[in-house]
Parts: sequence; C-alpha cells; structure tokens
Amino acid sequence: MDSGQLLSVLLIAGAGLIVLTTYPYLATGIAYRDRDNGLSYILFLMGVAVWNGLFAAQALDPRPIVKGFFFSIATLGAVLAGLGWLLFASTASSTPLLDRRRLVYRVVALLAGIDITLAITTPTHSLYWTVAATPSVSLAFTDIVPNVGYWLHTVFLTALFGAGATLFGRAWQNGTDVAYTRLYTLAGFTTAVAILGSSVLLSGTTSIAPLAAGCLTTIGWIQAQQKRYLRLPRPYRWLNNLLR
Repeated sequence: MDSGQLLSVLLIAGAGLIVLTTYPYLATGIAYRDRDNGLSYILFLMGVAVWNGLFAAQALDPRPIVKGFFFSIATLGAVLAGLGWLLFASTASSTPLLDRRRLVYRVVALLAGIDITLAITTPTHSLYWTVAATPSVSLAFTDIVPNVGYWLHTVFLTALFGAGATLFGRAWQNGTDVAYTRLYTLAGFTTAVAILGSSVLLSGTTSIAPLAAGCLTTIGWIQAQQKRYLRLPRPYRWLNNLLR
C-alpha cells in the first residue's frame, strides 16, 4: 500500500466515524431544539453527515461516473453544512448579532440554492467540473477537471465557514464563553482553510475538509453535554477538561 492509498483509507475511516456519530449528536440536537441555535445545529449536523458519507462513498465503485455522482451529492452536503454553520454561529447566544440579519439570510439561502442546483446537475452542463476519464490517482476518490463554477462554489463555501468562525472570534475577543468560542473560532477557520487548500491542491480527490467540519459538530455536542459531564465517554471527558 503506497502513501496515497494509506491516506485514502485514513480519510474514509475518519469520514465513516463522523457519520456514525450522527445518531447521538442528532439526539442531543433534538433535545436542545428549543434553545437558541438548536435547530441550526441539526441542519449543520445533517449537512456534515451527508458531506462525509458521500465523500467516503466514492470508494464503493471504481467507475469515474459513479464517483462523480457521489462527489456531486457530497457537494450538496457541504453547502448545507456551510449554511448550517453560519446559522449556528449567528444564532448562538454568545455571538454578536449580524447587521441586517434577515437580508443576509435571504441572500445566503438564495446563493446556496443556486449552488446546490448547479452542482448536482453539473453532468448536464459542466459548469462546475467534468469527471476525468482516467482512473483516480488516489484510487478512492474521483478526479475532476474544475471549471468556473467549481471555484465559485469553493469561494462561497470558504466564506460561509469563515464568516461563522469570525462571529465566534468576536465573541472570544469579548471574553464570552471563552473555552468554546475559542475552539469554535480555531476549528472554523481550520475548516475554511482546509476547504480552500484541498480545492486548490487536490481538486475532487483527497480532502480533510469534511473531517474538519466533523470536529465542529463534536465541539457542539460536548458543549451541550457539559451539564451531564459524568455521562460523557472518557475521551470526551478528557477533551472537556482541556476546554475548561
């Protein structure tokens, strides 16, 4: 097994683990759905689950066209995750209110709808990418030839995660719930950088961005569970101790 194959296996395993966490995290999100950003956490969580699940599903079939299909649906999940993350950050009690919040939400929702529609229909117009006919270098993920829509999608997704991280960064700067706002800020910007870096360096192939987004859902779950500290599995308790 060469280094490319090993990296693919590790990324697929990581994405699979994130998908497995969806059930307990979703149960917690439903329990807290009446809180400030409980519903937005659910949207964020489902987007991350689809993103990671379809990212890993590319390994199920060697045919480029099938890998391309899974990659398209993973892109849908990525946009939902970005939208959910921005809503999660902007509706949190610790973060400052957005200026002209309703207008921002409407514009972002419109752009997200256009992005999703064009991404999942790209085989009919190729505005976003075309799937390379040659086998994938990584053996697990699709190879694409990016077009202008792909780069616009990358900028949009990076902006969503960057904006959410900025809101938490302002809360961190103001000294509000520092343990978690600091972690959200760092993990949010890490995800934004991972999206941009993976898109530029490895278009459509190996990417750590879905896994980075999965770290954000874990932070949210731990924050919700902090009042039930003794019920947390030991690794999560260790992480919770580090955050304090």
